[in-house]
Amino acid sequence: MKLELKILWSNNFLGLAIDQTSTKCRLPITSYYFWPKTEAWEQLKIELAFKPWIKDREKAHILNSAAEVMNFWRANRNSEPFKEVINHFPDVNIVKINT
Repeated sequence: MKLELKILWSNNFLGLAIDQTSTKCRLPITSYYFWPKTEAWEQLKIELAFKPWIKDREKAHILNSAAEVMNFWRANRNSEPFKEVINHFPDVNIVKINT
């Protein structure tokens, strides 16, 4: 099983959640947290802390990915074509939503 970061991408906010995936199934292990309305990164970190079966290095990797997406969104949310966003983060499941 591996962790997958899921992003709902809007010009006004990001929705961030984490799934645990394998070749046979996908299990949501966190709720969606919406940033910048909430401290999404902190909320993901807290939820992961209560999942002892996930290795610390996996937790750190997925949280680093979330931070990278958040920083990229802050700098480029209105300027980058969405296709470029997807290409920039090939290991992240990103869905564009219109708000």
